Amino acid sequence: MYKRYFSAMIKYLFILVNAFTVFIYSLFGGDNGITVSGNIPKTMTAGQEVAIELKVTKGSMSGFAKLQLELPEGLSLKEIDNKGANYSYSDGIAKWVWASLPSDNDIIIKATLVAGSSASGVKTIGAKYSFVENNAKQVVEMVPIEVTVEAAGAVASNETPPETNTVTTTETNTSSSNKEPAGNVTVDRTISKGASDGEYIVNLKVKKGATRGFARYSDDLPSGVIAKALSTDGSSFSVADGKVKFVWVSVLMKDELELSYSLTSTVSISMTLNGEYSYLEDNQSKKHLLKPEVLAITVTEAIVNNITEPVNTQTVEVVTPTETLAVVAPTETLAVVTPTEIVAVETPTETVAVVTPTETPTTTKVIETVAKTDGNVNYMVQIGAFTSSNVTSSLLKQKFRISENVKSEFQGGYSKFMVGSHNQYKGARDQREVVRNNNGVKGAFVVAYNQSKRITVQEALMISNQKWYK
Repeated sequence: MYKRYFSAMIKYLFILVNAFTVFIYSLFGGDNGITVSGNIPKTMTAGQEVAIELKVTKGSMSGFAKLQLELPEGLSLKEIDNKGANYSYSDGIAKWVWASLPSDNDIIIKATLVAGSSASGVKTIGAKYSFVENNAKQVVEMVPIEVTVEAAGAVASNETPPETNTVTTTETNTSSSNKEPAGNVTVDRTISKGASDGEYIVNLKVKKGATRGFARYSDDLPSGVIAKALSTDGSSFSVADGKVKFVWVSVLMKDELELSYSLTSTVSISMTLNGEYSYLEDNQSKKHLLKPEVLAITVTEAIVNNITEPVNTQTVEVVTPTETLAVVAPTETLAVVTPTEIVAVETPTETVAVVTPTETPTTTKVIETVAKTDGNVNYMVQIGAFTSSNVTSSLLKQKFRISENVKSEFQGGYSKFMVGSHNQYKGARDQREVVRNNNGVKGAFVVAYNQSKRITVQEALMISNQKWYK
């Protein structure tokens, strides 16, 4: 009788365990079969470094994705094998970002988990995997893992190796040769006069040594001064928040980086460059500050009185999943004006003037609105943006010898002009190159829409699950 009772209890307990397992899987794995798991030890000693693995079972999923590991205070991470992802680590958050996932069914990330010398107690580690499916962002979370960190010397020498949450791991070599060398970072900045009036060239040599991972260089940029990248050395260049920025998700594996950019102003101005190079050393964020340098840009009055309005540079086209590039307008076709001046657009043989509202216009203004289809990603090529309402589609068609329709919209205080309509990014990219090379619009770039809303190219590529082409 007791035997049958005991057997029945075992049976019910087995059913309960299976039901709980199914519940946990559905909670963290989802119905699509995508799961995240970790091979992480349950116990560690303060100061110990242990090799760990993170496994993403993704099936046939492709396109953009991100794996994020969240570590509590006292634990940190060192990169070993990123499986083709862009890796970054900051403030206890490790990220692996793929522009396009590997074809393997399982992705196994390898890293070194480091327990700080003063760490102790129970630490909870979490992870989540983000991806795009059916034009929507999906997130799968790993079952949280608890790691008990004991004080150094607390584990006796005759104890067995620490148990892990999946399989037993071995301690990595903790010799000083495994430690990331000190940065000893220095930055040399030189400024020279450019080829045109009001232009200066800033050259930078960043001696970064063996530091690696995320890095950023920035210089202050006052209002009214235009910056254009000349040499980026693998970084993404942008102009935002009153600064010139060069950003690396992972800096190149060489001792010295070479950067350069141009500064152009339409009026004489004195500015101060406050440079800063931020980088990672021993998983800690550090900064190297440059000595402030005053630059006086001098512009002759003849140039000031004979310039026109620029193509807008506020919209940017994305080239990687983590960073953007600032697009600079062509200086040989359209120059910069003050808000009170009149735009003049020149043809190869004659000048077509856009008159003030008090005069009789010589050109009929025709505005063609942008046609956007709700629910579809649509790529176009922007050829210019102007604050003056006198610039029209017909004037730009004549100026740049464009045969197709030039569409326009008013957004953010600018009249923006676009050509083309493409479901595929590659088609828009190809048209952008034609417009740049054949029509002379050197600052043309790709823009994107989704559901009648203008979005970044990076967002559009994620939604449409398409690749970026240089």
